[in-house]
Amino acid sequence: MYYFDATEFATRLSNLRKAQGMTQEAMAEALNISLEHLSKMERGKRKPSIDLVVAMACYFHVSTDYLLMGKNYDMVDSRTKLLDVVTQLTEIAKSL
Repeated sequence: MYYFDATEFATRLSNLRKAQGMTQEAMAEALNISLEHLSKMERGKRKPSIDLVVAMACYFHVSTDYLLMGKNYDMVDSRTKLLDVVTQLTEIAKSL
């Protein structure tokens, strides 16, 4: 069963902000929210609205799935493509 974990969301949000070299103040301003609201989200004490999740995903160029659940479908897709290439190369090697 899947569920939203505010603490894990808080960690992902904080990590994204820090990776951009942003202060909480700068991020709050960029997202048009209060510093208090952002601070509480980064501590897992407040949950974002759907609109805010979408804004964050657009701002950081990540999926809403990544923000909410920690799932990175780009990595899954890349792994699948890589395994397909390995399979094709194995078949080519067998035919030589």
